[in-house]
Amino acid sequence: MMQRLAFLFLFVLALSDCSGGGNSEKAGQAQEPPPADVPAVNEDEAIMQLSAYLIGEPATLAEQQQNAIVNYAIDEIIPLQRTRSGLFYRILDHGNGPPLEWGDYVSAHYKGYLLDGKVFDSSYRKGRPIKFYVGNMIDGWNEGLQLVKEGGRIQLFVPAQLGYKEQGVPDGKDGYVIPPNTPLVFEVEVLSLEKKPD
Repeated sequence: MMQRLAFLFLFVLALSDCSGGGNSEKAGQAQEPPPADVPAVNEDEAIMQLSAYLIGEPATLAEQQQNAIVNYAIDEIIPLQRTRSGLFYRILDHGNGPPLEWGDYVSAHYKGYLLDGKVFDSSYRKGRPIKFYVGNMIDGWNEGLQLVKEGGRIQLFVPAQLGYKEQGVPDGKDGYVIPPNTPLVFEVEVLSLEKKPD
């Protein structure tokens, strides 16, 4: 619970940085990386592979969200893999060295958006990466980042049970930055492993 509160605090702090001023913000923005040099996608094969993840008659919220993520991926022709927990992902760049591990302290850039494409947060907009421990983030990040290495890039499709669940992320104005029970997409670029602070 404390880990989630720590990340929520970091997230709200990041949002307050993003809402601050026009021209000075633009001057400090970091460039998003160019599209990854991933292998060309065979559309028919990708659709067949993704269709296997569709659930005929979804009975639970988790199953409904799985279908929503898969249908988004089919529309965008994004080949995805699925972990046992229900996290969907696409590795854009494996990176170098050993895979990240629980407890690693890393610097990363990220962009988070809803399935409708609305970006709710981006470290690129703030012009600086975030530093965090793998294990202190939402479950989807904690699991997904262990699939890449330093320098790696990954696209994470996070169902609500691995994200902000029924709480969502309030905006402090009787609304939500992230509505409750909402699946999310993150693009995460692991810049470097960092020395752990004392």
